[in-house]
Amino acid sequence: MKFHPIRIDRQPEYDKLCPEWKLEETPPPRERLAITTADRADGTFRCGETVRFSIEYLRDGKPLPGRKLHCRLQRDFHPEETFDLLSEETPVFRETTLERPGFVRLQVTAENLSAARGAGFDPLDIRPAPDVEDFDAFWDAERRKLARIPVQVLRMEKVPLDDPAYEGIVDCYDVQVRCTDGEPVSGFLALPCGAAPGTLPAYVFFHGAGVRPAFQPLPWAAHGMIAFNVNAHGLPNRESEEFYKEASRRLENYPARLYRTPEESLFVRMTLRVIRALEYIKTRPEYDGKTLIVHGGSQGGYQTLAAAGLDPDISLIIPNAPAMCNLAGALEGRTPSWPFTVRLESEELRNNRNALYCDGVAFARRAKAQALFTVGFSDQAAVPSSVYAAYNVYAGEKQIMDFPDLGHETSVFWTAEAEIVQFIRTKQQSSER
Repeated sequence: MKFHPIRIDRQPEYDKLCPEWKLEETPPPRERLAITTADRADGTFRCGETVRFSIEYLRDGKPLPGRKLHCRLQRDFHPEETFDLLSEETPVFRETTLERPGFVRLQVTAENLSAARGAGFDPLDIRPAPDVEDFDAFWDAERRKLARIPVQVLRMEKVPLDDPAYEGIVDCYDVQVRCTDGEPVSGFLALPCGAAPGTLPAYVFFHGAGVRPAFQPLPWAAHGMIAFNVNAHGLPNRESEEFYKEASRRLENYPARLYRTPEESLFVRMTLRVIRALEYIKTRPEYDGKTLIVHGGSQGGYQTLAAAGLDPDISLIIPNAPAMCNLAGALEGRTPSWPFTVRLESEELRNNRNALYCDGVAFARRAKAQALFTVGFSDQAAVPSSVYAAYNVYAGEKQIMDFPDLGHETSVFWTAEAEIVQFIRTKQQSSER
């Protein structure tokens, strides 16, 4: 099906679409930096064409001259450049190009202000680095190990709702399911009250980077889904603030850790919990056995790609600005993607083969579910060339939503609420014909 995605970072569209999220409007700052791709609003070009970045220092919406602009230009396959410009009463421009498919990013700072903009050159022609050779054999072995551990519910405790507006509409449970030793699947499961067996589509959300408990997915359940929100590290939910501070200390700098073998990787264990979370949700008696939707942003976007590559029962994935894609692209001169564990500058990171077993591109090649990607053109974590590398080899029906004016912090937080409801209704209508 064709999606018609709706931007949710703009009001009043956001409030109309997702009133339960209670987004508060932020007044525009008095001073700001504005960067655009002057000749092409969508920010996409052919290789060899020229992008003109237009830069303005604005006060109360009007250009303010005489401000020093510190600029940083990053381009795939090229050394980083830094230079200074001076704001004028009209926009100042910086031109650049790219000879091969990829992305460029211009960041500008002035005093305490910062802004960035990206541009893509033939992004649909970006091709990722090859997969690690024994990728399939590795994951077949890991899945066999997991299969020896039963899908056992360790906790199923009904909990008070965080939002009383959903009382009588949704029930919520704190759930833990056995997985790898000491690291269960841990999350909040929300269900419409009185749901009948075999009637509900399922929705699973995986977390981005950080150390935090799950949150209650009440709006999704109110839309008529089994909704499971899974925290990234198998931590218990509803613990004290000090508990999570201690967990953060224990997991400090976890994305950058290097491992002697891929089996030791924290991300491998995280991916196994993805598999187990999906196995569990399919045992729920309310599940309709047909519609399984997986969603997440950044690190959670990686987990959605892993889910689709490992579970053929998934119907739809929504990877928002997925991180951990095309990690080996850095060895070809591309801007590295989070968690930056494969890089040219260090011999140890150049040879970090173990990271490549958890690469979203490899899972994307093996996925068949329908997919709706998002990408921010100035994203420094899930860099856009890495997202397009995954998108271009994704094996299922797919669509991508470009955010040429956004970086990681915004493009990753896209609820996709309207699109998911549209998908479910279309699927249900199709089955009724």
